[in-house]
Amino acid sequence: MHHWVLVMPRKPPLQSQTPPVGANKARSRIFLYAMLSLGGFGLCLLLVVLLVTNARLLVSVGLDDRIYFLIVVTLGVSANAFLFGALRSNASYDGRHAGGVLKLGGPIVGVALVVIAAFRLPQRPSNFPLTVYVHGSAGQQDLVLRNQGEVLLDLGGNRRSAPIGDKGQAFFPEIPANFREQKVNVALDSSDYERPDNRPLELKGTSLYLEARRKPLHITGNVVDAETKAPVVGATVSVAGISTKTLEQGRFDLPLPSDHVRDDMVMSVSADGYQTWSDGVAPGSGPVGVALLR
Repeated sequence: MHHWVLVMPRKPPLQSQTPPVGANKARSRIFLYAMLSLGGFGLCLLLVVLLVTNARLLVSVGLDDRIYFLIVVTLGVSANAFLFGALRSNASYDGRHAGGVLKLGGPIVGVALVVIAAFRLPQRPSNFPLTVYVHGSAGQQDLVLRNQGEVLLDLGGNRRSAPIGDKGQAFFPEIPANFREQKVNVALDSSDYERPDNRPLELKGTSLYLEARRKPLHITGNVVDAETKAPVVGATVSVAGISTKTLEQGRFDLPLPSDHVRDDMVMSVSADGYQTWSDGVAPGSGPVGVALLR
């Protein structure tokens, strides 16, 4: 008699679905580096927006290069965190001595190229001092202004001023490097002198010579009879070869071109039936009162 025995196949033991501990740590490490690189890229983007939207202001105060290098550093740190932490780039060296061969693999090649390019970038020139020498029309030794007035520079919307010293010099200790060999507006702030023209001047080197001339002058006043105090109309007023006539109330206004203005000018007044009057008059002395004698 035959006996039949039913043998059921054994099921393989269930394998645990829980990933190994090492894999969790690797994923956490990759996630951490990915978040660090993402944050760095976000900060880099904000700095780029700041640089673009405020370019003129940053250039005028000389901070554009600092923002630029901050962007480069932030981008470099973010790229390193992503490439070495998340993508885990690699490098190997073949050779027994320093003359061997360095083999780079993966995205590390891109990092190496960026580093090499950064070192080969030309360095930006540094800021520079500037001394402006104010002189008259007779030449650079004609010091018409000493310890009075100021020189004004317009640097990209940022106006700077410096007082004129005893040798006619105005010193600016630090001009942003991007204004080197650029034309800028230069003005003279003085009660008696001005520039002959307002054309921009090029900043070459650390010295700049600025020509100044006398401002056109108006001499005003009135002429009266010394005894009666009545106004004298039609009297002739002359200064530096230029004349005018007194009008109602004996008043006069004599304009003098800048090339006629001197420190030691003499004004003379004459009228029919009166003695000629003369006296010195200085620029900026105010209205002149003249009393004529018969």
